Amino acid sequence: MAKRRVGLGGGAIAVAAGLLAAGGAAAQMVEGGAVNLGSILVTAPLGQSRSDVVEGNAVLEGEALDRARAATIGETLRGVPGVAQTGYAPGASRPVIRGQSGPRVRVLQNGLDTFDASTVSPDHAVAAPMAGVERVEVLRGPATLLYGGAAVGGLVNVIDGRIPERRPAGGVAGIARFEYGTAARDAQGFAAIDGAIGRNLVLHAEGFAGSASDYAAGGREGRVENSFVRSKGGAVGASYVGDWGFLGLSVSRFQTRYGIPSGGHVHAEDDHDHDHEDEDGHEHEEEAAEERVAIDMRQTRYDARFGIREPLAGVRELRGRIGFADYEHKEIENGAAGTQFRNRSWEGRLEAEHAPLGGLTGIVGIQGGRRDFKAEGEEAFIPPTVTDSWAGFLLERYELGSWIFTAGARLEQTRVEAAALARERNFTGISMSAGATYRLGGGWQIGASLSRTERAPTAEELFANGPHLATGSFEVGDPNLRKESAWNAELSLRRRVGDVTGGVNLFAARYDNFIFGDLAGGSVDGLDLVRYRQTDADFRGIELELGWTALRGDGWTLAFDGRADFVWAEQRGAGTPLPRIPPVSYTVGTTADFGRLTLRGEVQGALRQDRTAPGETETGGYTVLNADIAWRPLPDEDGLTLRLQGRNLTDAEGRNHVSPLKDVTPLRGREVRLVGEVRF
Repeated sequence: MAKRRVGLGGGAIAVAAGLLAAGGAAAQMVEGGAVNLGSILVTAPLGQSRSDVVEGNAVLEGEALDRARAATIGETLRGVPGVAQTGYAPGASRPVIRGQSGPRVRVLQNGLDTFDASTVSPDHAVAAPMAGVERVEVLRGPATLLYGGAAVGGLVNVIDGRIPERRPAGGVAGIARFEYGTAARDAQGFAAIDGAIGRNLVLHAEGFAGSASDYAAGGREGRVENSFVRSKGGAVGASYVGDWGFLGLSVSRFQTRYGIPSGGHVHAEDDHDHDHEDEDGHEHEEEAAEERVAIDMRQTRYDARFGIREPLAGVRELRGRIGFADYEHKEIENGAAGTQFRNRSWEGRLEAEHAPLGGLTGIVGIQGGRRDFKAEGEEAFIPPTVTDSWAGFLLERYELGSWIFTAGARLEQTRVEAAALARERNFTGISMSAGATYRLGGGWQIGASLSRTERAPTAEELFANGPHLATGSFEVGDPNLRKESAWNAELSLRRRVGDVTGGVNLFAARYDNFIFGDLAGGSVDGLDLVRYRQTDADFRGIELELGWTALRGDGWTLAFDGRADFVWAEQRGAGTPLPRIPPVSYTVGTTADFGRLTLRGEVQGALRQDRTAPGETETGGYTVLNADIAWRPLPDEDGLTLRLQGRNLTDAEGRNHVSPLKDVTPLRGREVRLVGEVRF
């Protein structure tokens, strides 16, 4: 743990990206501020470097992850090309990839589902705490084929160290981190340790806790009421490791309670925070002027994972993982428990990488899982449902001189049952992808990919029918929805070595029977009517990234970087824009690295979004200024890091067009953050 690493089982994400490498600028947010395309995506059996993985992707790790780390995965990924965030509340923000979110974007924890309710509604948190995360990978486009139709829009994998995959150097490794931020008066702490017992047994333990009050909005708007967040959790794990591979288990617990801002409440900076704890340790709000909502979420999760090198003749590596979680959350309305959501789920994967057959390498695998979901209470907007899924997949890669050819296929069976309605739907999805990459020389390469994917409707899209107070909506599903299909194409040009690196990728997706929540349906009992329906839709866009190491000296570098993205989405034929599509976003930064001292400044923002769907309003653009100073005073540069950050230093006002609560949740205002981290 003293050194940042990802072990053998970091696996399938890199394999998917490497095997389907065919068409996007790889976006690595790295320590020097420039775009580094020479690192390994993860330590995977195929050993794919980022220079060979041209499918749209991004990695946050090391210095870049330390700078970006936030309470939610959505906020942590701010600034990654092609990625926006739902920004529903400080405690609930999910990634939006290339304008797509919810059931089209999978968030994984160590390669398996997060087993939560975050795809059901944007007010539900992703059950993947960021405190102990060592690496975050983002895949966009056809490279997500390994993970099925639910990842057709994109995939995010959050990798931590709960299951050790190798013996720590010296037998013991650990980390302790504390940080404080002024905008929400928040304090966060995390600690973890790995210890070896003998030559083969490695134990892991970690814990974290955090508390944040209502945050200060930009533009001198005061504090946004009911935007508090409280969280805590921990995990224990153990692995048996050897030259042959590893076998490990872990148990984790995550609890969080956070407010849902509503009604435009903003109080002055010198007002007191309105949350406190009752006898059970639960925060609630005093003297609420109107109905106020908080989410109280808890999850217990169990995981097992293994990786075995050369277990059989013809098999280079065999990998497996399985997870089970018991998840529940309650929507607290004016201090009283209201609707309760519960999700008892499991998922498992088994993958075998075959030995090279001439120039052919690849993997074959199977995947299965069950989701038993219930919502109980007066405002339960969906009946109890059970979703079963099974899939098989094959991915192959062939190198011929300067060419890399890839091909893959996945067959997936999904059953969605609502016993209370005596309804059951069955879907069979077939997805395929092919691509080619050509290395031009001089560090340049071009790539192209084409894929066809199919996605089954979710239980919520099929059977929702009722009020959802936390989102202020009345949701109505359609039990007769058909499966969704899409053609995806991607082209890329990039330079992968030298002082100037980066690239551009163009993408397009053509959907038939695209499922979306139509906002133009009026209201029911004062709640916005959201009706799930299908249309044909088109997405297209561009992602740009550039890194330039401008100066080099004896032990120092000065680098500049820039990123931008644009997505256009509309109903085919009518030309009507789809709802909640992110505007053009951009980041321009510079980093000076002196070894023990790193300085970074950046400008980050979004343009005005005036291309809106019926029922939407336009959103103005914004620009924020951020700065970061990291000092490592000890000779061992990883031993101690002291960090001073300034976020939104100009206290600019801004709103997230993608957020359903954009009118009551402005972006966070000026903030100073102090972080101290010790590694050993």
